[in-house]
Amino acid sequence: MRLCPLPGPLYTVLMGYKESPVREARRRFGPLVRALVEDFVASHARCVAAAAGGPSDVALPVPSSARPGGSPLCGVEGLASACACLGLWMPELLARAEAPVGHMRPARRAFEVPAALTAAAAGRRAVLLDDTYVSGARAQSAAAALRRAGACSVVIVVLGRVLRPDRAAGHAAFLDRHGRASASAAACCRCVQTGASTE
Repeated sequence: MRLCPLPGPLYTVLMGYKESPVREARRRFGPLVRALVEDFVASHARCVAAAAGGPSDVALPVPSSARPGGSPLCGVEGLASACACLGLWMPELLARAEAPVGHMRPARRAFEVPAALTAAAAGRRAVLLDDTYVSGARAQSAAAALRRAGACSVVIVVLGRVLRPDRAAGHAAFLDRHGRASASAAACCRCVQTGASTE
């Protein structure tokens, strides 16, 4: 949905809604997360459908790899209705499995679709929602579980793509080329046409 250079206000929101030790701060950040999703869905539902190969059937958050109780996104009031045009909101469709989720490497067996819900995944187009994307290991691990359960396509939609210009020369060069102000531009990756292959 947005590029998220560090440090920056978007990263503060995306960490604060789930990790702030102050309850009032978490309450204040939650509506900002919902508004970001609402704005993206209103502008880019067609982009998501194009990436999925058709209208999506189910939408769900990537489960937490460490926190009990699923994804912190499930605690954002009104998020399910904000995602309504992306499909049926089904956070229960994915659960943590036995394999650890590496910080920088996907793990095929880190998540699973519960046996009782495999029919809900089979043949469906799914949208996976995640708050931050650093290496993509968690989101890719979750997508692998949905594909194993028979989902015909999985599109990963991330609120903030984390960029660390202080640590990664490629991130710094990207921001220098495109300008830091454009990092929060409203175009999604589907809207931005490039000559480069995505394969």
